[in-house]
Amino acid sequence: MSEGPHETLPHFEDSGVNETIPSRPRSSEAGELEASLPARGTVIGRYVTLSKLGSGAMGVVYAAYDPELDRRVAIKLLRPRGQSVSRREAARVRLQREAQALAKLSHPNVIAVHDVGIHEGQVFVAMEFVDGCTLREWIAAHKPDWRRVLEIFIAAGRGLEAAHRGGLIHRDFKPENVMISEDSRVRVMDFGLARTEEESASPTSEGRSGTLDDLDDLDTGGSSPLDQSITKTGAVMGTPAYMSPEQFVGMEVTARSDQFAYC
Repeated sequence: MSEGPHETLPHFEDSGVNETIPSRPRSSEAGELEASLPARGTVIGRYVTLSKLGSGAMGVVYAAYDPELDRRVAIKLLRPRGQSVSRREAARVRLQREAQALAKLSHPNVIAVHDVGIHEGQVFVAMEFVDGCTLREWIAAHKPDWRRVLEIFIAAGRGLEAAHRGGLIHRDFKPENVMISEDSRVRVMDFGLARTEEESASPTSEGRSGTLDDLDDLDTGGSSPLDQSITKTGAVMGTPAYMSPEQFVGMEVTARSDQFAYC
């Protein structure tokens, strides 16, 4: 590995699964969660962790090394939360859904998934390592003119369009879920709330209000994680500032809902 013990690794922000109103873990719970996180050098699948890059409500992302292909990757590891078996299972299925959704896509403006597996009972996803920053950070740091902003947003829109062509709806498109690498390549990421168009049209899979903490029931009757409905009736998933009106009130979520968030 070329990374030294004191090297500062590139920032890779990951928001995990974004809840409507994230509930903060109690201090004791937070301490337990941090204590359970893998240390540098931990082997996850065939990957060796290097450093923690970011974390969200349910997931934590590490820079890691793939010894077989001699490259850096980003590892997203599900972080168990709460004591409810149904909630932990729902979180596991959601991360599998993200991996499966991304694996279906092959586009230069969508982050690539390399692998998915289980580590000590937790699902992990090995993704392309992006040496760069989020769209929000990029705008703040570079203060680009409107022409450059337009170029970046067109590229992000192409990634989102590719997902729609593949029958996927992101449902949480926002600046934090767009990465810009050092070579200015744009990638849409974090499809943890992605759904197939058929599932999004289901009247029983969406409701009016709630958070992931309201998940008490889990329908796992589908043939794959993408076919499984894991949102309790009455739950709205997403980031309020970017959600379309129909997503707020539990109506059918379509590609146009993503376009609302994009705009």
